[in-house]
Amino acid sequence: MNYVAMASGASAGLAALVASANPILTAALAAAVLGEPLTGRKIAGLLLGIGGVAVIVENRLTGGGSLVGTVLLVGALVALVGGTVLFKRLAPQGSVLIGNGVQNLAGGLAITPLALTVENVGDLVPGARLLVALLFLVVFASIIAYLLWFHLLTVAGAASASAYHFLMPPLGIFFGWLLLGERIEPFDFLGVLPVALGIWLVTHGAAPRPRAKP
Repeated sequence: MNYVAMASGASAGLAALVASANPILTAALAAAVLGEPLTGRKIAGLLLGIGGVAVIVENRLTGGGSLVGTVLLVGALVALVGGTVLFKRLAPQGSVLIGNGVQNLAGGLAITPLALTVENVGDLVPGARLLVALLFLVVFASIIAYLLWFHLLTVAGAASASAYHFLMPPLGIFFGWLLLGERIEPFDFLGVLPVALGIWLVTHGAAPRPRAKP
C-alpha cells in the first residue's frame, strides 16, 4: 500500500509523516489488547501526536495531494500496527530469520497473481539502476530492517519498539527534499514538533520516585 500510495501521488514526506503515527496507534491498541499501561502522560502524547500528523496531512491534501494515496498510507499504517500487536500477542518462539523469510515468501506468492494481472513484465528494463534498487530493497528493507524490527518487538514492548518510527518524519522530509526535490513547507515543522513531543510522552514514563529510607 505504501508503494502504490507513492505511485498515486503521495509524497515521500507525507508517507513518513503518516507512518509517524505508528507509536501513537500502537500504544492505544497495546493498552486494549496487550494490557500495556495507558497513563495520563501517554494520553497527552497521543493527542499531541495525532494533532501534529493531522496538521501536516491536511496541509498536504489542500496543497493538491492525492486522496487515494493518503487513504492507502493510512491503510498501510493500520496493517503495520495490527501486525505489531499480533506479534506481541502471539509471541512466536521460532527463529526470527526463518519467520522473516516465510513472511516475504508468503507476501510474494500472494501478490504475484495481482502483479501479473495489472503489470507488464515487458516494462522491466534491466540495468544498473534496477539492480541497485532491487538489492537495496531486498537487503536493507526486506532483511535487515525487518530483522531489527522483530528483534525490537521481542525484547521490548510494542509501544517502545514503535517509538523508533519517530526517526521517519525528519528523515522522510529530508530525503524527499534531497533526492526528489520536494518542498519543505512551514506546516511540516509545525506538525513535526507536536508529533515528536507526543511520541516522547508516549514512550517515556514518568521519572521513578525515590524510595523512602527505612
